[in-house]
Amino acid sequence: MAWDEHVRHGFEDLVTMLLLAGAHIDDRLAHVDPRSCLFRIANDTRFHKQKDPYKTWLSAWMSPGGKNGAYPGYYIHLAPGASHVSAGVWVPSKPALHALRTVFAEDKAEARDFDRILASRTLRPYLPLETASMRVTPRGFPKEHPRLALIRGRNFMLERAVSDRELQQRGAFAVFRDAIRATVPFVRWLDTTAMPS
Repeated sequence: MAWDEHVRHGFEDLVTMLLLAGAHIDDRLAHVDPRSCLFRIANDTRFHKQKDPYKTWLSAWMSPGGKNGAYPGYYIHLAPGASHVSAGVWVPSKPALHALRTVFAEDKAEARDFDRILASRTLRPYLPLETASMRVTPRGFPKEHPRLALIRGRNFMLERAVSDRELQQRGAFAVFRDAIRATVPFVRWLDTTAMPS
C-alpha cells in the first residue's frame, strides 16, 4: 500500500522530531509515543456522505495523551492548499472545562495572565481564539459577565493557516516547530489551569 510504503514513516518521523523539539519548551511532550499522536488515514464511511475510503490529509495531535487524551496540545494538519496548525484544548473533560470557566468567572490574576498571553505579538497570527461558545450560560455561572464568551466556551483553540508555499520554502518541521514555540505559553496556561494535578 502506498501509505505504508511512501507516507507513514516520513510522517511519523516528522511528528517524532516535533515532539523532541517541543519537549525542550513543553516537558509534557518528553515521553509521548509519536504513533499515539497520529490520526488514521482510513475514513470511517459510516458517518460521512463522502464514501472515500481514505483521507486526503495527514494530521496529528501532540499532547501527553496523544490523540486520545483531552489534554491541551498541538495539532498539525497537512493537506494540499489546506494545511494549518492549531494549539489549545479540544473538547476538554468536564472537570477541566469547569476549572477553566471558574477562572474566567472569578476574573482574577490567572485570567489576566490569560489576557497577557493572548495579547502577545507572537500569537497575533493565531487569533482569533476559537471557543465554540454555547448559546446559553452553563449552570452555576453568572449570566452577565465581561468574560461571558469564555465562560460559555467549549473549546479553547488558536489556529494559523499554512500555505503550500511556506511549507515548500521553510519545510514542515521548521513551520510546525516554530508554531509550537509561539503557542506554548497558551497551551501551558491551559494545562496548569485546567489540570492542576
